Amino acid sequence: MPSDDPFHRAHRDFEALQIDEQAQFLIQASASTLARGIEQAGKVLAAGLGETMHRACASTTPHKDTPHKDTPHKDTPDGGGPGPAEPETAQRQAPPQRPDAPEA
Repeated sequence: MPSDDPFHRAHRDFEALQIDEQAQFLIQASASTLARGIEQAGKVLAAGLGETMHRACASTTPHKDTPHKDTPHKDTPDGGGPGPAEPETAQRQAPPQRPDAPEA
């Protein structure tokens, strides 16, 4: 006679189910197991990437041509980086009106 441990009890209970209940149980158990595995793999991956990024950031030194975040940029008076790349909205030209377009 098999022992009365949880595995054997679950096995006996499974065998007592109807075939459609067994199929449903197997699908749910498979999905649950797969989800737990993906979650665990994600946690391991996140921890590994975090550790790698931490080591990479700790081991890099600023390049002599790269200004430090507290050093003003030489091209702008406020030190906030490059100047505006586009004209202000009021300075932009409106797109030309098509002759067949309805008036707004």
